[in-house]
Amino acid sequence: MVIAIILLIFVSLFFSGSETALTATNKVKLQTKAANADKKSENLLKLLSKPDEFITTILIGNNIANILLPTLVTMVALEYGFNVAFASAVLTITIIVFAEVIPKSVAVAFPDKIAYVVYPVIQFMTIIFKPFTFLLNGLTGLIVKWLSNGEEDQTTFSKEELRAMVDIAGTEGTFKKEESHRIKGVLDFYNLNVNDALKTPRVDIIALPITSSYEQVRDIVIRYPFTRYPVYKDDLDNIVGIFHSKFLIMWSIEQDQTLESYSDMDPLMVYEFHSIEQVFRKMMQQKKHMAIVLDEYGGTEGIISHEDIIEAMIGLEIEDETDLETETLVEKLTESELICHGKIPLHRLNSIFHTNIPEEEDVLAAYLLKAFNYFPEEGEQLERGNLIFTVTAIEGRSIKQVHILNKDKVDL
Repeated sequence: MVIAIILLIFVSLFFSGSETALTATNKVKLQTKAANADKKSENLLKLLSKPDEFITTILIGNNIANILLPTLVTMVALEYGFNVAFASAVLTITIIVFAEVIPKSVAVAFPDKIAYVVYPVIQFMTIIFKPFTFLLNGLTGLIVKWLSNGEEDQTTFSKEELRAMVDIAGTEGTFKKEESHRIKGVLDFYNLNVNDALKTPRVDIIALPITSSYEQVRDIVIRYPFTRYPVYKDDLDNIVGIFHSKFLIMWSIEQDQTLESYSDMDPLMVYEFHSIEQVFRKMMQQKKHMAIVLDEYGGTEGIISHEDIIEAMIGLEIEDETDLETETLVEKLTESELICHGKIPLHRLNSIFHTNIPEEEDVLAAYLLKAFNYFPEEGEQLERGNLIFTVTAIEGRSIKQVHILNKDKVDL
């Protein structure tokens, strides 16, 4: 009878560890191995695809062992003259330590390894207990349906859950910090508007008057070597086309032609509050690589390109052969400090630096100008809550670079 008690403790230990291992195993890794024709992984995935069956089987087996144990211990205590209450207390401690805490802790530490070891036994047990699991799962299903008023179970992950998973993966070292930012950027893509990706505001636009001659356009292209240039009539609020620099060679053969002859006179116009995802789709459909961004009054706010949208989505600066100097939005990023360009969108700043700066303004420079209430000089500081903003570089009448310090995260 003592041997039976020991065996039942091991049975309880086995089922407790199996439950934890099978529910904690990495299904993504299993799917990868199964895709490479790993039979064990295929069989394990097949078992895991029916959680109701294997969990019910484990619970039945574990409860049978835990119900029989007190009965046998009581019989042994009476037979040998032991105190029944003392024997029951020892059994309770034994079950908690050796049949619950230890196996579950080990299973959490090595879920994949243990899952491969235990799944053949659990698979066999599901066949043995099939009639019981069928009845119990049917009864459970009726109760769940009644409690949920017939609503279907939501089995998909929400964005918040996916973001939490990315954070956990980053903490565990699965993703680098930059990779985590890019994944979150993709998740946030549908919530961004054009202003979040706008990198070329009105003041930075290099545009061509529609009356420009070949020589004038050539000089501008040499001085500012971009791929595309907005073409305007009268002023920047009336952009009528887009000129591609590749046509400059063709134009050089017939220099008496007008700029309009070599320009796309049907530019894509979008508003600053439009969804960036919709704008990207529209650009793809119309085969436009640049769009003119308008404000709520119809005036020109800036220009946006494919490159700007992709950079906003993946959080990666893209350089091409025409880039003379990349204007990086983020120079340095740690847990406690950030050095960035004044043009960084507040939405992106809050996302990567985990802050809650009000987003009434679009970019950091606009937020600081409103907070200072005057144009600051280099070295001036502004304190808002736990954040200290220091203007580190100014260019003309623009805030070029800002250093942000989070006092709460500074190592003491």
